[in-house]
This record gives sequence, C-alpha cells and structure tokens, in this order.
Amino acid sequence: MNLPNKITLFRVPLTAVFFVFFFDQPLPYLFPELRPTPYHHTIAFFCFLLACASDWSDGYLARRRNQITNFGKFWDPVADKILVTAAWVTLVANKAMPAWIVLVLLSRDFAVSGLRMMAAQQGITLAAETGGKIKTFTQLLTIGVLCAHCALTSDWGWKLDKPGSAWFEEWLLYPACVLTSLVSAWIYFHGNRSLLRA
Repeated sequence: MNLPNKITLFRVPLTAVFFVFFFDQPLPYLFPELRPTPYHHTIAFFCFLLACASDWSDGYLARRRNQITNFGKFWDPVADKILVTAAWVTLVANKAMPAWIVLVLLSRDFAVSGLRMMAAQQGITLAAETGGKIKTFTQLLTIGVLCAHCALTSDWGWKLDKPGSAWFEEWLLYPACVLTSLVSAWIYFHGNRSLLRA
C-alpha cells in the first residue's frame, strides 16, 4: 500500500478521535468516573483540521508520485463521507446544526454511494468529480467554522452567538452546502445515467 492510500485510511481513526473529543464525556454509561476533558472542543477542532489536511495531502501526493490507484479513488471519498457524516451527527447532537439540512446532505451522499455500488458491480470506479470536490470543500469549511465556534465559546470564553445562529452560517454556509450538494448529485447521476438505464 502506497503512502497516499495510508494517509487516506488514517483519516478514519482520526475521525473517531475527533468524535470522542468533541464530547466532554462520550461514554457516561460505561465510564461514569470520567471527568470532562479540558479544551475538548479545541482538541476536536485540531483533529478535524488534521483530517482535512490529510484529505488534501493524499490526493496531492498521489498525483505528484503518479500513485493514483482504484483503491484510492474508492476509499478517498469513502473516508471523506465517514469524516463528514460523523461531524454532522456530532454538530446536530450539540444543537449547532439544523437537523433538516444534515438530512438533505446525508441523503445525497447515500444516493451517490448507491450509484458507486452500481458502477462497481459493472467493474467501473467512479472517481470524485469537480462538483463533488467543491461540495466536500464547502462542507468541510462549514464544519470547521462551526467547530471553531464551539471551541471559542466553550473553551476560551468568547462571547459569540450560539453556533449555527450567526448570519454567515445561516445565510451563506448552509445554503452553499445544500446547493453544492444537490448540484453535484445531479452531475453524478446525469453523467452516469447509462448505469441507471442498464
């Protein structure tokens, strides 16, 4: 397994670390003696930044070293979906993100994943399209802003609006997430409509 693919797979356990640290006590029923972790939102935020950096670096290294593989084409978007899905669920659980928006975004991802499975059955690997990459960047940016918002308010005492209620989140980031998600879904299905016909 080459280095870019290892970086891609590293994003999966890093997602678990992000999820655990975002909550001050994620397993209260199993470990009731655990104390809240100081600066846990800040730790989670930097874990998310590291995961985003791995998303950029694996593709960059694969292209520079000429190590683009079908494994990487398949697992890179899968690792992205695991990271983004865990982040959305975490933010909704902390009431930092409207649940209906996350439902739309996740429904799109499940639909595209189904299309990928159909393609895989015919020996076709669907690489990430430009629209999908823009969608992923928009969602990662939104999640990063919300995580930073949580860290600044809870860990550092900044007097900010409740995460998810700032104007640039409600009127800029949320609509951008929904729009890029739906447009990229249309690009995938329209460009691979022959699979649906088959």
